[in-house]
Amino acid sequence: MRGFTLRAVPVCVVVFACGCFLTKPVTLTETANRTPTHAYWGQVSGILAQKPASQDIPAYVSLVRTQTEALRGLNPEGVDDALVAAVQDLIRCEAEVLRRADMVDSDPAMLRGSKEMANAFATSNRAAAESKKRLRALQSGLNERHGGGFAPMGG
Repeated sequence: MRGFTLRAVPVCVVVFACGCFLTKPVTLTETANRTPTHAYWGQVSGILAQKPASQDIPAYVSLVRTQTEALRGLNPEGVDDALVAAVQDLIRCEAEVLRRADMVDSDPAMLRGSKEMANAFATSNRAAAESKKRLRALQSGLNERHGGGFAPMGG
């Protein structure tokens, strides 16, 4: 015999070595937990993971507008009430950011020219950032209430 061949090993040994005889039940968290809440969380995460095309105010405002429209388009039917409320709060905060940006036509020079407008814009941005933090903080509670499967939110 010139070397070890797989044909010489009994099939049951190969199957056992491959792990086909497991002693614990297999749980498929990725597919087993696909409730509307899981799907909604994943969609929100994907929306918030988007990045602006550049680091200037118009690109940032465009991203916020795109994200807000996408969040508004999500179907909240059958989704955990706390998650829906957190997303609605984020939409409200981002709408205020957009309102402030529209007031200065997304022009950084106008913000530099008016301390009051700059403060209002900064305040609305901080509120939106805090809203995103509260949304991300729901992860552990959702995992407890819905049996896991909620990955950290993107963005």
